[in-house]
Formats: sequence, C-alpha cells, structure tokens
Amino acid sequence: MNSTARFGVRSVAWIGIFMLIIVVFHIGGSTIALRVGQFSPLIGAFIGGFLALISAILPTQRKEATEPWLRNERLAWTLIGFGVIMWGFGDCIWRYYMSIGQTPFPSMADIGYFSFPLLVFAGLLLQPPSGAGRRRLLILLDSLISMGSILAIAWYLLLGSLAQAPGEANVAKFLGLYYPIADTALLSCVMFLLLRGQGRAYQATARRVSLLVIGLGLCFFVFSDFLFNIQQNAGTYVEATWIDLGWPFGMMTIGVAAFLRRYLPVTPKEVIEQRVRDQAEQVSFGLPQYMPYLLLSFLFFVLSLNVLSSDSNQLAIRPVLLLATLGVVGLVVVRQVLTLLDNARLTRQQAEALEDLQVANQRIEEQSRIMAIHNAELEHGIEHLKDVQANLANGNVRARARLTSGALLPLAASLNLMAERLIRLWQTSVHAQHLVTALGDLCNALDNHWKGERLVIPDSCRELIEIHRLLRSMRIDMLSAGLHPVTQPLTHQPLSQPVTPRPVTHLYSSQSGGTSQAASNTPRKPLTVPTQTNQPKQVEKQRDEDRFL
Repeated sequence: MNSTARFGVRSVAWIGIFMLIIVVFHIGGSTIALRVGQFSPLIGAFIGGFLALISAILPTQRKEATEPWLRNERLAWTLIGFGVIMWGFGDCIWRYYMSIGQTPFPSMADIGYFSFPLLVFAGLLLQPPSGAGRRRLLILLDSLISMGSILAIAWYLLLGSLAQAPGEANVAKFLGLYYPIADTALLSCVMFLLLRGQGRAYQATARRVSLLVIGLGLCFFVFSDFLFNIQQNAGTYVEATWIDLGWPFGMMTIGVAAFLRRYLPVTPKEVIEQRVRDQAEQVSFGLPQYMPYLLLSFLFFVLSLNVLSSDSNQLAIRPVLLLATLGVVGLVVVRQVLTLLDNARLTRQQAEALEDLQVANQRIEEQSRIMAIHNAELEHGIEHLKDVQANLANGNVRARARLTSGALLPLAASLNLMAERLIRLWQTSVHAQHLVTALGDLCNALDNHWKGERLVIPDSCRELIEIHRLLRSMRIDMLSAGLHPVTQPLTHQPLSQPVTPRPVTHLYSSQSGGTSQAASNTPRKPLTVPTQTNQPKQVEKQRDEDRFL
C-alpha cells in the first residue's frame, strides 16, 4: 500500500477518534458534543461513500501492483458506495426537517434510508463467488439459515411488537418493519461474507481484508440502527449519544474496506496456492461453520420462551415465530441431506481412489519385481564380464562371454570380438616368436656350413613356409639339406601362456671361445649357383614349385 493510501486510512481513523472523544467525553462543552453527535452520521456517510466510489471508479495505473478486479467486483463496490451516499442524502433531508422543527414519518428522507440496504445488499451479492456447484449452494443454505434465525429472533424481540402496533398508516408500518428487517438482512450478510471468505478468490490479501473490514462496518451500522429502532419503539431514544456513533463508524469502515481493496498490493500466486493447500488440510470447523447452528440453538431457546409465556403479545407473534422456526429447520434438513449426499459421493470417490491406488501399488510391485530381476541379471552379467575381462588380462585368450540376452549382450559381443582380435594378435606374436627362433637356428646352421660342415636345416625351420621361400630364394637345395617343401603355413593354436621369444643375439655369437674369430678366418664354402645355360630349366622349376606351393 502506497503513501497516499496510508494517509487516507489514517485520516479516516483520526476523524473517527475525534468523533468518539468529543461525543462520549463532551470535549469542548455539551453544545459542541451535541452538534458533532448530530452531524457525525452525515459526515461519516459522505466520507465512506466517496472513499468507496473513488476506489471503485478511478482506473488502475500501470505502475500500481494492486490486485486486479474480477468480473463485477468494481460494479459491486460502486453500488455499495452509492448506497452509502444515498443514506447520507437521506440524513441531509432529515437534518433539514430537524432544523425547521418537524419530524415527519414517512418523509423524503426515507428514500435515502430505504435505498441503502438494497444497494449494499446488491453489491455484496455481486462480489466474486467463492466456489462452484455444490459448494456455492451449501454457502447459500448456511446464509439462509443464519438469516432466517436472525429474522425469527428479531421478530421475537422487536418486529412482532412493531407489527402489532395500532394506529399507523400502511407506509409507516411497512417502513417500521422494513428497517429492522433490512438490518437483520445486513447482519446475516456478515455471516454470508464470513462463509464466502473461504473460497479461492478470497485467498488474495486485498479481497480477504476488504471482506472482513466491510463485515465489521456492517456490524457497527446494524448495532446503532437496531438500538435506535428499539429505543424509538419504546419512546426512550435520545439524539447525539454514543449509540449514534455506530452509523458514522460503520459507513466510514465500509469506505475504508473499498479503499483497502483498491490499494493493497497483489498477492503472489505461490502464496495463494499455499493458503489453498493449508485450508484443504484443515479438518476442524471454525466460527463461520458453527454460527448457523448456534443461531438455530438460540432460536429454539427464544421459541421455548415464547411457548412458555402467557402474554397476549407473545401469543400474537407465536404463529409467525413457529413458521419461521419450521422454515429454518427445513433449511437445516436440506443442508444435512446435501451434506450426506456429499459424504456419500466422497466415500465413493475415496473407494475408487483406494481401488486405483491398489492397482497402482500392484503395478509398482510388478515393476519392482521386473526391476529386481533386471538388476539381478545386470549384476550377474557384470560379474561374468568382469571375470572374462580378468581372464583375458591374465593371458587366457580362450575366455569368452557366454551371455545370450539382456542389456549387456552388445557389450558381451564387443568383448568377444576384442578377444578374437586378441587371439589373432597372440597367434601372430607366437608365429613371430617361432620365426625368430627358426631364423636364429638357420643362421647357426649356415655359419657351420661356411666352416665346412654339411648343411643341415634345423627342425625349427621345417614347418615355416617363410624359411622355405627364403632358402629357395638363396638357391639352396632343400632336399639335399633334408627339408621337404610344405604347401601351407603352419597354423599355431592359441596358448594359455605367452611364449617368451628367444633372443636373437645368438645369430652371430660363437659356440665356444674364439669360434667367431675362426669362422671369420676360415674360407667359406661357396654355394652351388646354377650357370647361365641352366637358367631356363631353373626358371621352369621355380614356376612348378610356385604352383605347387
């Protein structure tokens, strides 16, 4: 709320305090207290009415972060402001009659007084609804129960005696009954506002506060008006006393309610949602829920007093009191029937919800079981793949993943493919080791041949086609060296343990001390090289061997 709004509320509060001090404590003398008491209802009516009209009619500025108007809410506050202004015009006319020493009834002043309850009641009905469907109907029934109980009690206290009063014109008797009945209707509107204030629309701070403040203002107004009617009927009314302060206080409070509705800041959505959740979780009934039944109990007490009384006036008002009581009881019965129907509907919804919850729990259990099986399969597969990986890392290239299904099947296939490539690499490594060993043995045999010994091909070279091709390229007679040709390379089986290759440094090392030096000094025996005349036959033989291979 901005500074202008605070200034307006504080100004109205100080005006009310000055009225109360002057009228009650007679500050400045009895004459000033009398004048203030006479004109305070008129001043309060115009202050409250203009506050309500200004708050409802003035457009909202863009820079103002205030609560937006809903539906006919602006029209509702406008009607309430016009009602208060009409009451002020009626009081102006009445002040004029009092200044010329006349007290006519009915008079032109009753037009303004008559309009106030109608316009305020219409404005209250146009306020945003608090719910929809059955909830709105229940709120309406609670309001009618409260209104009927208050009217019946007012009939016992005042309205019955006013209706039985003789010698009055029809208009005067109608107005004499209309004002107390209007006060009773306005008082019941307070109950209606309290019940309506539980809806979602009224979780906004601006609407909630304005609803409570206007209810307080109506209580002030009805208090003074009801006491005035009682004292006027009894002939004991005295003007400009503290009883009359309820009128200005009530109408200024109504204007402040409209002012607060206009200038209070907007409530964040998350705060509204939290208030709705808190209200839904609240299971206990409050005063607004108990009030209709408390009024009904008081109505039964009043009816008991009327039935037990032998006064003629009580006997005259008894039929209307009985009918009003029966009407209120009928509304209570309808309210209870609707409550039972709602309870039955809620019970069915709860049973359906429990069934849905049971089905959901079964689905959750089934999904949990499937997830447990899936997790077990995953754990088993992971352990199996870890074992396979450990075996491969330890040199067991025969290890393979044996998974046939599941989410780890692609990983198992990839691991098996890696094992296949690893075993091929292992075979290549073993073959290379054998080849290195054979080459070393061949080099030793050739060294011995250069020393004059007979060339004997070692056994390690007999199954290696690479050695055969090397010897053939060197034009060495393999048959004379005891070596038969092979048609395909040797296929080595994978080994469980890696084969350590022999060092190749022995290719040029001596068998004993000084052997290397002797070999270098001993003339080598030349290899048999075919002559040029035999070259065609040698080429043809080479081709036959290649085809054989």
